[in-house]
Amino acid sequence: MKVLIVDDERAIGKVLKTAFENRGYEALWVEDAENILSVVEEFKPDVILLDINMPGKSGFEALKEIRDAGYKTPVVMVSVLSQDFNIEKAYNLGAVDYVVKPVSINYLIRKVEQLAKGN
Repeated sequence: MKVLIVDDERAIGKVLKTAFENRGYEALWVEDAENILSVVEEFKPDVILLDINMPGKSGFEALKEIRDAGYKTPVVMVSVLSQDFNIEKAYNLGAVDYVVKPVSINYLIRKVEQLAKGN
């Protein structure tokens, strides 16, 4: 199974990538969402973990782009932003879940496993 991690924080990106790889996943971490469609098209992830606050294109913009292009890949927003309006916006744009940082890696792994199984 393939997991795409989009997060500008190197420490988070590296830790998540390693954690998923250690559990047998194919994981790709990218530091920004500038070329999100080409990354999704080439990598063909089963699940996307997407940060919101990034330089350049935000996670919201990336999610809209992914959905507008017709991709149905489950997207979990992972952000320090915990305000209700951000959470609501993410769901309205097509996110399947919204997780507030700091987050348990084990929780994210379980969430990705559930999504990959279609739950």
